[in-house]
Amino acid sequence: MSKLCGSILTILVVLATCLLLAAQTNAAPQTSQQGHEAMGATSPEAHLQMLSEKLNLTEDQKAKLKPILLDQAQQMKAVRDDTSLTPEQKAAKKKAIHETTHDQINAVLTPEQQEKFKEMKQEGMEKHKDMNHQ
Repeated sequence: MSKLCGSILTILVVLATCLLLAAQTNAAPQTSQQGHEAMGATSPEAHLQMLSEKLNLTEDQKAKLKPILLDQAQQMKAVRDDTSLTPEQKAAKKKAIHETTHDQINAVLTPEQQEKFKEMKQEGMEKHKDMNHQ
């Protein structure tokens, strides 16, 4: 069950990254920094922009979410850079970071936005499943 949850979380992360990259590609020409991000995680700023557009965030919500997303990015980088961890340990740590971040994001959102955020994560899982079955 734990491996299934880890797989689902990994799927969500990949899907969120794909969604962000698609939004970036449609929004502006790709810079070398964006190209670098395309190979890894998207920036906290791009993540915030995507959430803002999809969830119609207020300025207050954006201000509250930015440090949460910055902290997530720092934690994820630390996990990726930690060569002492096995792939399984890295996956478990990343999953925990995502769960904590999603809880923190939900705490800032209205009930309607929380529902949309939940739908976005579900759609992400479904798209990733489709990609794996092709």
